[in-house]
Amino acid sequence: MPKKILIQKKNWMKLSRNWLRSVYYDTKNELKDLRISLPPQLARAESMLGWPAKAVHALAARSNFDGFVLPGSEQDPFGISGVLEDNDFDVELPQAVTSCLVHSVSFLTTTAGDVASGEPEVLVLARSARHGTALVDRRRRVLRSALAITDVNEAGEPSELVMYLPDSVVTVSKSVAGVWRVDRRPNVTGRVLVTPLIYRPELDRPFGHSRISRAVMQLTDAAVRTFVRAEVGGEFYASPQRWALGADEDAFGGDEKRWRAVMSRMLAISRDEDGNLPELGQFPQMTMQPHSDQLRMIAGLFSGETGLPLSSLGIVHDNPASAEAIFAEKEDLVIETGAANRVWGSALRNVAVNTVMVRDGLDSVPDELRGLQSKWRNPA
Repeated sequence: MPKKILIQKKNWMKLSRNWLRSVYYDTKNELKDLRISLPPQLARAESMLGWPAKAVHALAARSNFDGFVLPGSEQDPFGISGVLEDNDFDVELPQAVTSCLVHSVSFLTTTAGDVASGEPEVLVLARSARHGTALVDRRRRVLRSALAITDVNEAGEPSELVMYLPDSVVTVSKSVAGVWRVDRRPNVTGRVLVTPLIYRPELDRPFGHSRISRAVMQLTDAAVRTFVRAEVGGEFYASPQRWALGADEDAFGGDEKRWRAVMSRMLAISRDEDGNLPELGQFPQMTMQPHSDQLRMIAGLFSGETGLPLSSLGIVHDNPASAEAIFAEKEDLVIETGAANRVWGSALRNVAVNTVMVRDGLDSVPDELRGLQSKWRNPA
């Protein structure tokens, strides 16, 4: 198979997986019925569980960026905070972090703004992996090029694309008449002005892993099935099943009579034609305990996979936990957040360098910028 076709196939696979993770994040995943214990009419039941979104938000909420510092120098010597404030970065960055955790990567673009039209001097924008991609230069550990879909038409087809290259930024837009127009602007920095924000990068997976892993999705499906089975069991639990031997079938004919027989406090059944009394009984009352035990077990596995405390998944402990136990439950999540912040800190330093170079029209990185560091709050 030609290399070009292989790349296209791989890109479509990535796109479908990104959409799948968005479905789980938005709690729109369908029930995956095993066709064993659920009645047919509940096979399409809309049962939702927000555990995947909780796994994303719990880590994102502990990631709080406090700005840039330069050791041994005055606070914010390059005026970066002013540019970030103009871009409402306190709102933009958390969205980029959330998108990164869902799809494994998001992108922060840096371009010159149109001041005459009211834009900031430098535009710093977040792009989702569903609308952006990039090629990595592994030897230099930078991007070789990047592409962002910035607008779509009513049919959902791309109508505006932006290509980021080391020497230029190319905007390709489609007019109402269907004519494509190209606007090429020089990039004097010599850098691809796109920075990937990556969660759990690896040598074989430079764009990292999604927080909504295959294990998270499988456990969510199992929990949803357990929840639906509990709904079915709850109906039988609320209305215990009775049986009658030797009773006239007409006494229970029709749905209305059956329901009345189930719900009535007193059940009156006449003798049969031979004068014998029917024999009545009740099946042993079922318990909801197996369902709750199974849900607790799945929640424990989900907790181990994501580092979330069981209490965050709605599992209530019988006895109140001590302060030490509460801290121990959150330790895995705190460690995971700290590791993610270190990786994202490196990306944000790159954003700061791009911002200063675009604003000042520089073609090389000033030596003073090389010591710039990002500061994060303690995730604990």
